[in-house]
This record gives sequence, structure tokens and C-alpha cells, in this order.
Amino acid sequence: MSHINQPPSSILYQSKSQKVTLIDIPFSISLSQGTPDHPCTDQLYSSPPLEKCYPSLEPRSLKAEQRVQEHLSSHCLAPSPFPHHWLVHGLAKVRAEFPFAFCSKRRTGFPKPGLRNKVQAKGETPEPFAKNLAESEMKVPSSDSKRGGWREPQVPLILSSAASSNGSEVLRATDLTNRVINNPSPQPILAHVVHPDRHYRIPPFATLMLSKVGQREASHFSRMATKIYPEPSLSAAPGQFDFILLDPPWDNKSVRRSKTYGTPSKADENPLHILQEMLGKHMAPGALVGCWVTNKLSVRSAALRAFDIWGVELVEEWAWLKTTVHGEPVCDLDGSMRRPYETLLMGRTADLTFDAFDNVTATQSTTKRLIVSVPDLHSRKPCLRELIEPMMRDKTSYRALEVFARNLTARWWSWGDEVLKYNWEGYWTKAAAPDHTDCQVEFETGAQIPEGKYEIL
Repeated sequence: MSHINQPPSSILYQSKSQKVTLIDIPFSISLSQGTPDHPCTDQLYSSPPLEKCYPSLEPRSLKAEQRVQEHLSSHCLAPSPFPHHWLVHGLAKVRAEFPFAFCSKRRTGFPKPGLRNKVQAKGETPEPFAKNLAESEMKVPSSDSKRGGWREPQVPLILSSAASSNGSEVLRATDLTNRVINNPSPQPILAHVVHPDRHYRIPPFATLMLSKVGQREASHFSRMATKIYPEPSLSAAPGQFDFILLDPPWDNKSVRRSKTYGTPSKADENPLHILQEMLGKHMAPGALVGCWVTNKLSVRSAALRAFDIWGVELVEEWAWLKTTVHGEPVCDLDGSMRRPYETLLMGRTADLTFDAFDNVTATQSTTKRLIVSVPDLHSRKPCLRELIEPMMRDKTSYRALEVFARNLTARWWSWGDEVLKYNWEGYWTKAAAPDHTDCQVEFETGAQIPEGKYEIL
């Protein structure tokens, strides 16, 4: 059977019901940088795929177990919405029907300590990946400047159509931050930022706002949304979106230790507080809304409270299960100290104009889906564009927004203080399409699906 005409996909496996999916994280982000007319053919630098599970953090003595239970009770972890047997069954189904490595070949390589200074002294960029990743981020300047603070731009910055022909547009760092920027071109644009000197890829038809998610930034976002989308679409009013994805920086002990990204300054501070006041008016009738949550009960409750304020009804819960390249969970499914999966709450707003529309079967209970992948760099999640588009009323004209984003997506809006993180040119290299032909992996006894009555996967 020929696959020549099939478009590239980051989905390595998917069950017939589409409730179990194996997705390649770096390739999902690579695909999201392009369109069918102008696909992205470059490869994203990644961490080496996990060969072994993480070391166990489970207590080894009765006394340690008691301390863990006291810790858990004080932190009020939410009960898992995903039954153990459901996770085991779904993972076994993937292993049984996909006898290959759980990720495509990756382009890896990271700088050795002290190498960056030598590179800068020589003015060279050795292969494969010599720049300091921390310096790839475009920082949002402080609003308290000597010139009197932040002045709200009155219009969005529309990147020049001439830039799409020569491939680059020169900008100052102050041009790029705290304002809405739009690439109206069907081709990507390379933004050359001076002082400091960096290059960032802006995908086709992408819109971004590199800023904190604060009160005045939210007001500016709302005004600019109606300027970019002044007319209604088939499903959305001016300034509204059909899909909104949120990945809030929830307070997390391990993240605070790693200092990977900013979390609220106070443990009880809700990163959705500002959005609760303004985001609802940007949700189209029947809009799909997703929010990543941690395992803390308070976090889940905060997200569901925001859903209630926005008029969003919880309809699905997705488990993003992280595995080794051999298909083993990175840690115990029922671990008391950490779990190998994260939860995505998915809801919909009411749509009184088109009640018949529902690409997901309406049920009294929430639908559960399992997304499996080999983890990549810390905080790098799979791009959900391929999984979301079948749920849209119109795949070609829907409007999407990602808040607290860490990379841009073609045709989408992206907002947050790390939106350009993985669009830094240093993260990318020329590469061929992923290949699984020589990545076959032997699984134990054919990885038979466990017997039992489970939800159809």
C-alpha cells in the first residue's frame, strides 16, 4: 500500500475510536510551524529519548511511608480521574498494535559547561548545539523603565510582507514585547532581533503577544483581538476563538527548585485569576477549552472554577502518559510521590445556534482519552493541533489561542512571557522526515492486552 500522498503526521499510532494516541513530541511541534502549502521540514533539537524509567521515589520504610502520607494529606492531592486498569489497558493496546520505538529519531546534543564562552570568543557556532539554552529566551522587559513605564501600542505590529520574500525582518527587543504581533504571510518570517542579537521563527499566519499575563496586558490583548479579527467567522464573533488552550504556571515544588519557568509568587496565587475576568468573552459559541492541571486538588478546583465563570462545561479528560522509548511508564502508575501522567481538562461553551454540532459523542459522564509519548525537554508538551482539528467545526478557518505558550503555532495566537522559547533559531536544524523503519523494539510476550471489561479504547 502506497503512503506517498499521505501528509506527514506526528501521530505514530491511534486507535479506531481515537481515544488512545501515541504522539511524537518534537515532530508535533515541527509540524505546527508550517501549513500544507508551506510545511516546516526542519527538525527540533530534543533531549535523548528515555531508555529506562526514572529512579523510584517511593518510601522504603514504614516510617518514610508515614511521612509521605502526612505530606499527601496536608497537600490534598486530587484522586486520579484515570483508573489504574484503564491506563494499563490503553498502554498495552499501543504496545500490542505498534511494535516500534515510541518516538521517532531525535536530533540531540547539548553544550558542555564552559563551551559557550569559547564559542563567543571565536565567533563560531559548533555543531550540533552549542548555544546556552537559557539565553534563547526573549525576556519581557520590566514595565518600570526610566521613560515612564509601559505605553500601550494602539495598533498591532504587522510584519512586513516584504520580509516574507527575503525571509527576515529586523526588530528591536522593545518592538517585540508587550504588544500583539502578526505575520499575515503564508510563509514563515525570520525575526532578527537586535540588542541582543537573536533570530526567531514566526510561522505563517501566526499571531503572538510576548508579555506577562497581567491586568493591563489582558486589556491590551482584548482590544487587539478585535483589530486582528474585526469580522465574524462562520463560528465566532469578532475577537473570539474556537479553541483556547491554557498551560498555567501552577505553583509546583519541583519547578521552583529547577527554576525552569516562573510560578506565582505566592503559593495560593491563582495564575488564572486575571483570565477569569476577561477570557470568557473571547470564547466562541461551542468553543473547545483545554486547561492543563497538576495533581493537587486545589489546582484542579481552580481550573474548574474558571470553567464555571466562563460558562464552560467539562466534557473530556485527557491523560498525557509519559513512557520510555520501550513503552514503559517513566514511574509507577500509582506512585505516591509522583505520577507518570499529567491531566488536560477539556470543556465546551454552550452553542445555542447549532445544538446538533458535536464531533465528540455527548454523554452524561466525561470522555477519557489517553495520549502517550516519550518525554522531551522539561515543560515541553506535545502540540495538540493534530488532535484538536478533527474536533473543530471547520478545520481550515477555526481560530485558536494558546495562553502561557512556549512556542508559536502556524495560524494560531500565542500569548505569554515564553512564547518564543522554542522558536529561537538555535533550537532548529535541517533534517529529513522521521523514520521508523529501523526502530523496531521487541516487547515482552507480544504485549497482550489484559483481559477485563473496560471502556472502549
